[in-house]
Amino acid sequence: MVDAMETIVKIAASIDDIPTVEETDAMLDELRRRPRDSATAKMIDELLELRMLLGAAYEPTPAE
Repeated sequence: MVDAMETIVKIAASIDDIPTVEETDAMLDELRRRPRDSATAKMIDELLELRMLLGAAYEPTPAE
């Protein structure tokens, strides 16, 4: 089985710019499979923050 960190690195390396919500979700899915140490928890927190910002950026604005 491929190591979760190897999969995360491959996903991150394939991203040219800011990751999409889907790419961020894929990285989060892989991180959730890893043992919870401080480094993994920090990466999850940072990706969740990025995902929140991405979600806010792509929310449709109400018509005026």
